[in-house]
Amino acid sequence: MSDALQSWHSRDYAAAWAGEDVIENLLELPRRISSAIVADAGIAVGHVIDIGSGPGVYLDRFLSDFPDARGTWTDSSEAMLELARERLAGFGDRVSYELVDAEKLAEAALEPADVVVSSRVLHHFSHESLAEVYRAIHALLVPGGFLFELDHVGAPGEWEQVYRRVRDQFTGARRKRLAPHRHDYPLAPVEAHLGWARAAGFRDPDVPWRTLYTALVLARR
Repeated sequence: MSDALQSWHSRDYAAAWAGEDVIENLLELPRRISSAIVADAGIAVGHVIDIGSGPGVYLDRFLSDFPDARGTWTDSSEAMLELARERLAGFGDRVSYELVDAEKLAEAALEPADVVVSSRVLHHFSHESLAEVYRAIHALLVPGGFLFELDHVGAPGEWEQVYRRVRDQFTGARRKRLAPHRHDYPLAPVEAHLGWARAAGFRDPDVPWRTLYTALVLARR
């Protein structure tokens, strides 16, 4: 694989990224925290939407933990759709698949949801787009519904680079180097995410989990 910037629309690249996702195990805890918080709320979970779902790991967690729920997988990548259909096949017709650009979420005509989750996709967007996505997710959720945004976040000074250098000690390194994909914008700090959530109308947004430069943002409509 060359050093040229790669695309999520490449089947080979998507498969290589998902096939050795070195922080997959690290992110299992915040996914479990998300599910536990919803269960603690005691709400009926009928519909879960996963934004930028990729291979469908987050949606897998919620559909496993809430057996009466339907799930909507969304992503803009047909290559990821192939991986998700394989991973989520056991849920049968509980899952629907929609090719959706997260930056155009407001135009997607998705059904309202009790829970919206997203993992490691929104950090690719401009800060203006991020603010709009938070507004679109708020509009998708039913009153009392939950948002969980699990993503990379910025850190002050040189801390982000320090965190990147030491992360492999806790996750392991890829056996085969993966060519980079596009990152056009600096990572937004946690405080910015909380601010966009409040401005979109969410109440009491918080960060129940953070490790190095990856955090779980929680908010409730």
